[in-house]
Amino acid sequence: MQKYPVKFLIVAALLLFSLDIVHGAIEKREYDITAAGIRIGEMTATRERIENQTWYTLHSEVSFWFFVRVKVVYSVKSLYQNNQLIKSTVDTHSNRGDFKSTVTWNEDHYDVRVEGYKYTNEVPLKEPISYSSARIYFDYPYSVSNILADNYGIMVPVDKTEKDVLTVTVQGNKNRFYFESGRIIRAVMHHPIKNFEIRLKS
Repeated sequence: MQKYPVKFLIVAALLLFSLDIVHGAIEKREYDITAAGIRIGEMTATRERIENQTWYTLHSEVSFWFFVRVKVVYSVKSLYQNNQLIKSTVDTHSNRGDFKSTVTWNEDHYDVRVEGYKYTNEVPLKEPISYSSARIYFDYPYSVSNILADNYGIMVPVDKTEKDVLTVTVQGNKNRFYFESGRIIRAVMHHPIKNFEIRLKS
């Protein structure tokens, strides 16, 4: 077996430690998605800090019956720098088509490009954004009244209706998020096609 000098081993350990600091640890939360009490899929939320930047992601896969079998893979990836949203990207893949939404900071506004199912939007957003849909899975929005609905490219109201309960209204649909110790443990989502629940896995 090859032997390495102690000095080499110390340097190697320091390099590995510094890389861990630069890239940071990835925090992960996993959820089950149910409709009418039946499990239809799952979702993973992650947060990763890299120096002064933070990445938030959501990734879900569902399959359910709505006259025909509907399969949807939905991903959100949001980049923050110094507590401001820099870019959010939403990719949706389904047997009804593939759709994409982006919200990108451009000097003094956000460029919005949304190509969704029977919905498009290119109206820019003029104010800096501090919260979006992926971030609230890790950071309770104590001092904000609006968050970004990434897949629509619009700001939507947040109402603190009860203790540890937030109601977010998107296109007339009221979604309720239930928190415990600052994290989402349950969400009741209303959707034109199918209502569903998200529950933190034990």
